[in-house]
Formats: sequence, C-alpha cells, structure tokens
Amino acid sequence: MYDTHYDLLTSLYFNFKDNNPLANKEKLIDDVKRIYDNNINGGFINLYFMSEKEMKEELGIEKEELSDVVKMFKTSVDLLNQFKEEGIIPNDINFLYSIEGCDYLNIEDLEPLYKLGLRSILPVWNEPNKYGSGYRSDKGLTEDGKRLIKKAIDLGIIIDVSHANERTFYDMMKVIKNEQAEGKEVLVIASHSNAKTLCDRKRNLTDEQLLMLKEVGGFIGLFTNGNFVSLDNDDLNYDQRQDNFIKHIKHIREVIGFSDDRIILSTDDMNFNPDTSYHGLECFKIETVSIDLRTKLKESFDDAFIDKIMVDNASDIIDRVNNKSKVLL
Repeated sequence: MYDTHYDLLTSLYFNFKDNNPLANKEKLIDDVKRIYDNNINGGFINLYFMSEKEMKEELGIEKEELSDVVKMFKTSVDLLNQFKEEGIIPNDINFLYSIEGCDYLNIEDLEPLYKLGLRSILPVWNEPNKYGSGYRSDKGLTEDGKRLIKKAIDLGIIIDVSHANERTFYDMMKVIKNEQAEGKEVLVIASHSNAKTLCDRKRNLTDEQLLMLKEVGGFIGLFTNGNFVSLDNDDLNYDQRQDNFIKHIKHIREVIGFSDDRIILSTDDMNFNPDTSYHGLECFKIETVSIDLRTKLKESFDDAFIDKIMVDNASDIIDRVNNKSKVLL
C-alpha cells in the first residue's frame, strides 16, 4: 500500500532533535518498522506545522527553530536516510516528501527545499497563516499565497489542497486553472480529505469541491481517520467504521464520477504523537492497514481497482514528479 499522508518527517525531527524530552529512538524505530513491515512501501511523508503555541506544547519545538524550515526539513530527511543506511527502512521505499502548513516557510525557501527533495506542499493547516486559511477561519488565499502556489508550480511541486477552507480552496483552484491555461503542468491532490456529503466535517470536501478537483485533473486521497468518515465514530465498532469508509469510496466513484486513476488512500496516522487524544480513531489500524483494507475492499471492488487505489495511482504521481525533477535539477 502507498499511504499518501503520514507525518513521519515530523516524528523523526522531534524524536531526534537536541535536548528533546520526547526523544525515544527505540520506540520510533518500532513505530517505523511496524508500518513498513505491514507492506506500506511508499507514499507521501510530511513535516507539518501548527501555531507556535501548538508546536511548543504538542511537539516540543521552540519558536527559534521555526525560523529555519530548511534546516528542520534537512534534519528530518537526513535522519530518514540514516534509517535507510542502518537497514531500519528498506532502500527501495518509494517516498515523496511534503510540508503540511507553510506558516514558517518563505517563498524563497521553496527552491532550496526542492533541491533537498520537497515535492508537495499544503499551503495551510487549520489556522490562518500568511498564505491562506484552514477551516478555523473564513479568510481566503492571500497575495503571498498566490505567489507561493505559482512558484511551487514552476518548480514542479504538487499543490495539496487538504485542510484549506472553502474560500481558500476556490482561490487556489482559480490560480491553478490560470496556470494550466498558460500551458503549465500542475499536479493537484487532496491527500487526506473525505466526502462532506457523508460526513459533515469542515475538513471534508463538498461534492462541488470534489468536482472542481476533478476538473483540474486532481487526485482525491480518502483517509481512514474515523472522525472524518462518520459523525458518530465513537459509537461504532471497528467493522462499522470500515463499512462507512467504503461508502466514501463508492460516493467518490459513483456520485462524483472520479476516474479510478484519480483515487488514492491515506491514513494520516497520529500514533507517534504523545497526545493520546489522537489515538484509536482509525477505521483500519496502522499495524494491519494494508491487509485489512484490501480484505474489506474485496467485498465491493475488483482486484484491478483495488491495486490502482492502494498502490498504482500514488506510485504514478511520484514517478511523474521524480521524472520532472530530473529535468529541472
């Protein structure tokens, strides 16, 4: 399976940075191994940013560190490469690096980050920032946000619209469509967003947004966090959560009419986070997700479709981005 949204770079960073009380290499190694021993052999891994207060309280990352996103990103990637050298992660794992929430990233940082391997950005997280707004605000894309997206497109960086509120989403789509009209190739994804029609959370996408994503040739990454699959997640057993997740796939495929080549999957697993309120929300446990998900999908879909959404579509995105990078670098 390819997991198109997992915050492994953040996990690496805050577990290894100097003087961090959360550091626990043995636990992190166990967490990493349990993922890739479960046949999650590729996908998008993120370094993510929240407000300064949340970064401090949840991740132990100080304000001073946030002034150098390039260094933080390099530290995370270097540590991941060390894991590969030590044989903790196989060398043939097909990763794509992403930054979620560009709050502390400057537009001029994009080029050095690209050279370090950055291939996808989510301009916003939940709060408003200098580029746009997540669902906790009704503000739209800023002028700097437009410049950020245009620069990312020129570099060949994927634009990930997950977490954007509706106004920012449509503002981003306007920029993307204008860039496409000028003949530029733009890769667009919603790496971890479900159907709002089935689960009315602000983080999920309306049918109209999904159709707009389809119009620009984008990909939808349905994710297995139970709170974004159904509103009554806490009252459901594990099998019921899984059944509801399948309904999202069917909705995207049948009602919205997304091509089978445009559906991808993610976990947005948060088990590495010491805040236990994030835990136990999944429809498929990260330790067994690839096996359990394939088993559940077989109840409704054929093998060809299952292979596409679990591996092939995300693998194709990564190959397209990597092939473009060979030309640009």
